Amino acid sequence: MRKLILFTLLLLPAAAMAEQKCEHSQARNLQLDLAGVKAVVFDVGPHDLRIDAAKGAKGSLQGRACASDAEGLARLTLTQQKSGDKLVVSLRREGERSGIFFGNHYAYLNISGSVPDNIPVQLKVGSGDAIISGAASLSADVGSGDVQARRIRGQFTAAVGSGDIDAVDIGALHVLSVGSGDVTVKQVRGTSKIGSIGSGDLALGNTQGRLDIGSIGSGDAEVRDIGGSVAVDSIGSGDFAAEGVRGDLVVRSTGSGSVHHSGVTGRVDLPAKR
Repeated sequence: MRKLILFTLLLLPAAAMAEQKCEHSQARNLQLDLAGVKAVVFDVGPHDLRIDAAKGAKGSLQGRACASDAEGLARLTLTQQKSGDKLVVSLRREGERSGIFFGNHYAYLNISGSVPDNIPVQLKVGSGDAIISGAASLSADVGSGDVQARRIRGQFTAAVGSGDIDAVDIGALHVLSVGSGDVTVKQVRGTSKIGSIGSGDLALGNTQGRLDIGSIGSGDAEVRDIGGSVAVDSIGSGDFAAEGVRGDLVVRSTGSGSVHHSGVTGRVDLPAKR
């Protein structure tokens, strides 16, 4: 779960061992065809991607393919294809096997690049890692990988399986679901909405708008310095903690879980203890 920290500092692939082993390598570059495009979709899979959105950027990618043998290297591709008004960019290993490691072999892509800062970015991340900064808006569908988001001007929409999300400085937040992964978000300039939390954890702090949470299962949610009211529909066996809420705190139903709160400026409405 914490490999994102290492990836953030060093831009390593998902497995440090794979980075250390690169018997066969080759450059992978791509100039993006953005004519008529209203959004760019990056299908990352098990690979690693870093994108910096900037004003006036033409849109380009560069990096390297790395594999344990020449055959595996040849199967690593970086491609683009238009689908309606979207440009789909795929980081892929062609063939039946998926992932970075298969037996004693390995193959991965480590790609970085830029896009214009007025085009929304969409991510599909399997077990890989992605870092995105400066985008107009961002959506991320994350499996077991990690996503880091910085300086997203508009809304950040995400669904997380067992992976991790770390986001700082975003316009608004909408997390559709969290499975067993972890979501950490700081500095939200607008409203925040969380659909469901399974066994994973949510840490949210320093927001300027209200916060709505649908359900918390066996996971935990901790929120601090919320610039509006907080409402939670249901809590199962997990724990919920709120500190510094500039508005009301409403929890509609609880199971065996607990609710802790402090610094709520408005009314506090909690279910009666059983």
